[in-house]
Parts: sequence; C-alpha cells; structure tokens
Amino acid sequence: MSSRLRMEVLPGFQEDLDALPDLRTRKMTIDLIVAIRDGTVRGVPLDDRVATGDLRDCFKLYFDPIGNVKPRFRLVYRFASDGIAVVAVQAVAVGRRQGLDAYFRAARRLDRLPD
Repeated sequence: MSSRLRMEVLPGFQEDLDALPDLRTRKMTIDLIVAIRDGTVRGVPLDDRVATGDLRDCFKLYFDPIGNVKPRFRLVYRFASDGIAVVAVQAVAVGRRQGLDAYFRAARRLDRLPD
C-alpha cells in the first residue's frame, strides 16, 4: 500500500494565495497542489537562471481559471524527501506570470536570490 504525499506550504505561501485576485483562482491553485500530490499533474522543472536564482529543485505550472486565455498565473513547487523517499509536495510560491513574480517570491523564500 503506497502512502499519500503530505502537502506543505512554505512561509509566505498563504499570503501569495490570499493576494490572488479571486476565489476561483485561489481554488484552482489548491486543486493543482492536490493534483500534484496525487500524481495526476506534473509541472516543468526549473533551473538556475541569472535573473531568478537557483530553482533547480523546483517545478512550475502555468494556470488560469479562464481557459481560453494565455495563463496569467504561475505555481512554483518542489518535492521534499526524508533522505530515502519523497514524502511531501511543498507549495513554494504562486503569483502572476508577468515580471517573473512567482519565481522571485520562490527564490526569496528559499534564500536564493541572485547576486
């Protein structure tokens, strides 16, 4: 029997969630984290960029509750391990795509802002 991954949020993520423009967008964010935890959705791996810092252990998902537009939001998350196996999905940051907002929030929370 496989155990379900825990869901964790890094300090500051709740403020990101509260700052999203409406309940629909906040709900979609939570639904995505649950889908990641359950293994039905997987984002794209991030890397180390001069502009946004080292986020190589993180993934990104673009999303928008309005389905017929270019996604306006980005969710950054990572998997936490106990040294042997992955035990949790950690919600790192969520924000607008514009201006790399979610990446900067993630890098700040992980203390990885570029020099």
